Amino acid sequence: MELNELMVRFAEGLVHVDKNTSHVSANARTGVIYLPGVKTMAEPKFVQELTDWWQAKYASDFKPVGNLQREVPYLGIPRAKCDITLSTDGSAKALPEWAIEVKHIALVGNNGKNNDFGVAKILSPYLKDRSLIHDIERLRDHGVAKRKAVIGYCFDYDFDSCHEALKFHPNQTEYIDNIREVCKKNDPSNGHYTAVPMIEFANEIFCSRNLVNPLQIVKFESAWRHPCGGSGVVFGWELL
Repeated sequence: MELNELMVRFAEGLVHVDKNTSHVSANARTGVIYLPGVKTMAEPKFVQELTDWWQAKYASDFKPVGNLQREVPYLGIPRAKCDITLSTDGSAKALPEWAIEVKHIALVGNNGKNNDFGVAKILSPYLKDRSLIHDIERLRDHGVAKRKAVIGYCFDYDFDSCHEALKFHPNQTEYIDNIREVCKKNDPSNGHYTAVPMIEFANEIFCSRNLVNPLQIVKFESAWRHPCGGSGVVFGWELL
């Protein structure tokens, strides 16, 4: 399978996990319980539930049968693990077709308030921020697979999405009002707030450094389990 096909599976699986997960997360610092949904799932838990769904629904994608692994150790980096390895072309587990790192970019927090950590997770050059560039470099230098990619996902917002959120979550007006305020600060006219401009900026940097093939984007819709959910994008790059 090509990267775009993998990303289509991610987009479909994201919506499925959002509707069906029973997982509930909490704030690590305060202990506050988050509302359920993909919006508040930690990346490892999301990857687990998405890949469980993928293997159950599209078992024939994987050749040999069942050739999908999670948390695969990197060579030469103690305790570091790659999110997913998989094969759709008959490659053995010892040298799979794909190694994939997964990244969630959050523009707002659980409560709908502004979250600036998303910028650092895409663009930061500092190791402490565990940004996309470090995933790319780690895959390039230590990933065990024939092909390597990073795949991210992010919810988008605007005034229309806030209006739609109220239909699904009429009792969560505080969260939705918070999103609306963030959208208003970014775009007073339409409230457009999406990670795509940041992703496209990152694409220029990654491509200029000859690290990746050009950016690919797949949209998803109707992930409304959480009032800060809705529609968004799955985005990704295959490493050169």
